[in-house]
Amino acid sequence: MGTKGSVLIVDDELGARESMRMILKGKFDVSTAESGMKAIELVKEKQYDVVVLDIRMPDISGIEVLEKIKQMDPSPEVMMVTAYAALDTAKNAMRLGAYDYIEKPFKNFDEFREIVSKGVERKLKASKTHQLVAQLEKLSTIGQMASEIMHELAAPITGVIGYSEFLLSQECDDIIKDSLKKINAEAERCQKIIKNILSFARKPDDGKNYVNINDIIIKTIDLKEHHLKLDNIKIVLDLNQNVPKTMANYNEIQQVLVNIINNAHYAMKSQKTEKVLSIKTWFDFENIYISLANTGPLIPQDKLEIIFEPYYTTKKTGNGTGLGLSISKRIINEHDGRIYAESKEGEGVKFIIELPIFNEI
Repeated sequence: MGTKGSVLIVDDELGARESMRMILKGKFDVSTAESGMKAIELVKEKQYDVVVLDIRMPDISGIEVLEKIKQMDPSPEVMMVTAYAALDTAKNAMRLGAYDYIEKPFKNFDEFREIVSKGVERKLKASKTHQLVAQLEKLSTIGQMASEIMHELAAPITGVIGYSEFLLSQECDDIIKDSLKKINAEAERCQKIIKNILSFARKPDDGKNYVNINDIIIKTIDLKEHHLKLDNIKIVLDLNQNVPKTMANYNEIQQVLVNIINNAHYAMKSQKTEKVLSIKTWFDFENIYISLANTGPLIPQDKLEIIFEPYYTTKKTGNGTGLGLSISKRIINEHDGRIYAESKEGEGVKFIIELPIFNEI
């Protein structure tokens, strides 16, 4: 798919065909076909974003061409061009898969361009959706493999802990005892990480449960702490121990936290100045609040809302899908909450999550 969007114009009248080509020329990569059969041949050879299709043609009707194109490849968006007398036929074409139609002669060239642009945008979004589905299927397979590996590692790690504890109970010199203590501590840390990964990877519950937000934060930090410290990122927790429990989906809230922490990690990892991730909780009569602040680069004020839109990302190609924050916003919205970002000079970037307090049912 070309960067300008590829459009195929199909009309048996040379004048109409060329006028449409001239209107779209420059903004799109435009091809033309003088008949329905020629259009079908071209669609077999090349993938178009939009096919602009005249309804009345001598060899085969536009409706028949529409049906054959959709049978071969449902992905091209098809726009019908019709005279007033064929308006009902154009409406029928919408039921067969066309996304829009326009009457000729055109009253407004800009309207024609706008309808074609809408089709190109629809095709682009559909393409991204297909890519996302493929990525999710791949991630699902990787996640299943990771879960199986974690289960396999759990047994030998438990063995290391057991044997090290047994040896620590025996008589040995201080050097060996210190080494055994380190082995035991590191094995326990591995065991803790494995438990958190398995907890995060398990199939999410459909419903909400009575949860402690601080517990979710602590277990999420346990999951991410090692990677953050490898990049010298300091973690500061200020969790109000009186924060009440509320009804929420544990895994979904943890997913939101992981998404925000991952973004903060990426933003800070290469900077030379001090790198700090600060997480704070507090509450009032109605809501629980979670603040996740990092000392990374500022986000421009005009981008603070855009960052939650699907596919928006500042990461380099291959480092993210641009879906983490949009998914996070959807999850928080489904919890009747709110998520937003603040970014001020000297304060870095801060994400605020508000969750309503619901008593146990």
